[in-house]
Amino acid sequence: MPPESLPQWAQEVRAYRIPRYDELPAIDLYMDQVVAILEDCLRLFLRDEKDQRITPAMINNYVKQKVLPPPVKKRYTRDHLCQLLLICLLKQVLSLPEIRRLLDAQLATRDVRALYDGFCAAQEAAVAAALERAAVQTGGDLSDMALRVSVEGGVARMLAEKIMDVGLPAPTREKKREKD
Repeated sequence: MPPESLPQWAQEVRAYRIPRYDELPAIDLYMDQVVAILEDCLRLFLRDEKDQRITPAMINNYVKQKVLPPPVKKRYTRDHLCQLLLICLLKQVLSLPEIRRLLDAQLATRDVRALYDGFCAAQEAAVAAALERAAVQTGGDLSDMALRVSVEGGVARMLAEKIMDVGLPAPTREKKREKD
């Protein structure tokens, strides 16, 4: 991205609002519809327009790894969409097993709607705060800005991992069936 477009991008990201639970489709969707909706919701989080944040293979993998509940008759619900949006944004910081632990812990105390809408508000507040701290503007040394933001991101990831380690139940290991 050329430096002269950074303030414009920052303004666009600052104004972006992730669709809330009630704004997502209430009807069950097929995989291609899910991917299209997710790509539209996540477009501002892509580094390059050619990048893909989500693919059918990724969704199938999330189901296989039990990070996402399986679809019912090949259809995905609004709850699936919410969890997929959470996964797509959280996987930039956490591994899939960590996301599974976090979602399990969160869903043990609240429903998908409350979790998702709260996450959206937190994501938007974090974006606004990060842009403010970075003082995204046309002037200044962009390499210094990139370094400072990278360091902050690394520290935030380290803190998230430590909180996961000390504050969430250890993952349960699924026992493989023993062959008779």
